[in-house]
Parts: sequence; C-alpha cells; structure tokens
Amino acid sequence: MKNQTSILLSFTLLVFVVACQPSSDKNDHKNEKALFDEAAETAAIMNVIEGETKCFFDGNYEGWAKHWSHENYAIQAWNNSDGTADAAVGWEKINSQGKDWIEKYYKNGTNIIHPVVKREKPLVKFFNEKTAYLIWTQYNADKEKTIYRTSQEIRLMEKDEEGWKIVNVSAFWDTQLKIPFDSLKIN
Repeated sequence: MKNQTSILLSFTLLVFVVACQPSSDKNDHKNEKALFDEAAETAAIMNVIEGETKCFFDGNYEGWAKHWSHENYAIQAWNNSDGTADAAVGWEKINSQGKDWIEKYYKNGTNIIHPVVKREKPLVKFFNEKTAYLIWTQYNADKEKTIYRTSQEIRLMEKDEEGWKIVNVSAFWDTQLKIPFDSLKIN
C-alpha cells in the first residue's frame, strides 16, 4: 500500500510539474511575436507607399504597378471635386484606371503635377505579421509649388512572398483649406 501511494504521489507530482510547464506552442507564439519588428515592418511599408506615390505622380507606370497587390480584392477609392466618389475594385480596374491617369494627366512623366509630397507620421495598426492598416494626412504640392492640397490617406497593406503590397488606397482630397507652400511646418 505504501509503495502504491508513493507511486501515485510521484505520478501526481510528475503530472503537476508537466501541467505547469508552458506549452511549446505558447513559447513558439511568443518567439514569433518577439521576432516581429514593427518598426522595421513599418519602414518597409512606408518604402512601398512612398515608392507607389512617387511612381504615380512621376508618371512611372511600371514602378507604380509593382507596389500593388494584383488580386481581385484590391481597391482604390477617391473623392472627386464635384462631391462624388469613385472606386476601382480589383486589380484589373485599378490597373486600367491608374494606367489611363498616368498616360492622360501625367503624360508618362512629362507632366509632374505634384512635385513635392509630405506626410504626417502615420498611425499604424498591425493586425498580424502580414496585414497592416495605416492612416495619415498628406500634403501634395501643386505644379508651381505655390500651395499644398491636403489629402486624408488610408492604406491596407498585405505582405506576400515578394514583400508588402498595397491592397487598398482610399484618398480623400481637399479635406482642409489649401496651404501656402512656404508655410507648411512639416518635414
């Protein structure tokens, strides 16, 4: 009886010790989170966003297109000066609209309409290691660099095997009065 009690007590103690140990899944998840560097990922995302904007405003179609997700769930939405809004849903429509605008208005880089773009620091929310949401105010200089037009910008980003890609652009222009070019107090 004493021997059975000792075995039972030893077994119970062993079960208790094992049960109190953190599971390897929890440790793996903590290690994954520890390896995820939000600052580095934010910098990588901002490089994509800055590249896409520069390529678009510079009339560089190929450069602009490489920053986008080419999926059917991608969307680009914007307001128009007449108070209406539009959206291009799916890469085919985004691509068609973007290419048309680059050719028609930016004349493939010969007509730079917004030579300077400045952004406030974005608010960034990572939903996981492959999905991020960003929002910021952007200042877009006119061709003559006399004023900035303000836009409220939203991006949904998705990371694939090639890196971060834009899944959603929502841009709402002229959300504030135009700002004289030489009075903007942001770098």
